[in-house]
Amino acid sequence: MDVERRREREKHVRESAYLAPPAMVAACTARRSSGDWRGACAAGHVDLHVDLRDVASRYGADEAARIEADLLGFAPDLLRLFAPRTDRLALVPRAQIVLSRLATPFRMSSGWLRPATPVLVAALPDRPRGRQRIVLRVTGVGELRRSWYDLPDWCWHADAVAARRWAYGASATRLAWHTADGSPYPPGAPIPAEQPADRAAEVETISGLLGAKRWIEAYGAAGLTVDTTEPKSWYGGYPWRERELARLAVELPVLVAEARRLFHRYRRRSLHSASNLSRIESPRDGGLTVRRITRDDQGGGPYAFGVRAPVDAALLRWGSLRADELHPLVHEALFPDRSQTWSAPTQSARPVIRVRCGSDWHVVDLVGGRIGTLRHTEEEIRREFVLASLGGPLSGCAAAVRAWRTGVTPVPKQIRLIRRDFFALAFHGDTDTLLGILADGLDPGLRDGEGGTLLHWLHHLDHTRVLPFLVAAGLSVDERDRSGGTPSHRAAADGATEVMAALVAEGADPDAVDALGRTPDDLLAQFRKATGRVAVNR
Repeated sequence: MDVERRREREKHVRESAYLAPPAMVAACTARRSSGDWRGACAAGHVDLHVDLRDVASRYGADEAARIEADLLGFAPDLLRLFAPRTDRLALVPRAQIVLSRLATPFRMSSGWLRPATPVLVAALPDRPRGRQRIVLRVTGVGELRRSWYDLPDWCWHADAVAARRWAYGASATRLAWHTADGSPYPPGAPIPAEQPADRAAEVETISGLLGAKRWIEAYGAAGLTVDTTEPKSWYGGYPWRERELARLAVELPVLVAEARRLFHRYRRRSLHSASNLSRIESPRDGGLTVRRITRDDQGGGPYAFGVRAPVDAALLRWGSLRADELHPLVHEALFPDRSQTWSAPTQSARPVIRVRCGSDWHVVDLVGGRIGTLRHTEEEIRREFVLASLGGPLSGCAAAVRAWRTGVTPVPKQIRLIRRDFFALAFHGDTDTLLGILADGLDPGLRDGEGGTLLHWLHHLDHTRVLPFLVAAGLSVDERDRSGGTPSHRAAADGATEVMAALVAEGADPDAVDALGRTPDDLLAQFRKATGRVAVNR
């Protein structure tokens, strides 16, 4: 169990670095601190479609000033840590996120005298595998889609210091799992009995009950009643209670505050989960109840259960994270009297690739910037490839080298780990870290699970920096993945016309066809038809 929990902590730190890359955090912090909210958006991969003069014309000068104040403190790098995501860490396709610090209830529709309340709305990408960029607009709340997310200001605004401290599990005097002098509880030690009944103790209690899988008690400790009846629903015999309560538990330490905020903001007494399996209600007696959705329930409106509770305090306790590795805005909230020397969380060293080769274990590693092995010559490896093409078996070092260079299974575990991290960095647009890894000598010929090279991910990255590097390293701009697609095909499928043009300028064939006979222009036309957009140029 301890090993499993340690891996979960390591996974959380690693994935947080994917979602908000170090260079992005540094750039967003510097530009936001200088008052350059447009520059902060650009650094945070946010496409800004906001005209404050138009906002003033449509909604009035006061509303435009409020929107500008929201923009001045906007932290897109922090938002990326809390934006809704799929199980594969992609931003939830086509989701909308309301971002507003307005304390009074929204006007949901326009009248003769006053329009609906204008708010910042973050629109997420159309495709789960598309570029992980966010589009920010000003929209009247009456124009929102049927359902949307609404995130609290501690998830995205620099000035929400007190709310952020509370959300991260800190009372006025201490952090959760820490004493008042800042010392973490010893590993495995119970919560000291003498600790005050404060916010930190509340988080400790809820987390302890969740860790013991005492779901009903945990929800009760958070201030929620769970309706344990099983009404008839669209989902038949779905075992709602335990599975759904466990799934929603990651939000429990902040759930009551979030539900009350949304009930007040939207003048509602019931909110649905994004899964459409659960809802949270606010009866007139003031309590909060979680129950299963029935076939008669009406959906729509802001989603309940929309934000995960931060776990940084627990990571600090276990040493998985250092105070200097916290997001700067989180550090400011948790350690107001401490000066931070910010640094990115330390990443694990690249695993050593050991494979069984004959009766011995060999190490497969970088040799002159290319994957290979000191125990075999390149000629020997090529001979094994030729024999395999004739139907012979391929194993050991030759199989590992083939897995690296082609992505063909079987793939040794260590190569899978390297590949996972490498292409996750590409997917989330971390150009700086990737170029640093390549400069340190990683073979750029590594293939993803579909046989694509880093050139096939160029539309996720700063192609003006990555493309020249990869071309100089010898990668072909017309390299094929296993579906016959070139880098131009993948760029076209995401509407990245500027990447397509750059590839053609480097000699890519604009008329190349994939296994289905499609050219890049065919895929671009499909993208435009599906999204209603002419192109994506940056």
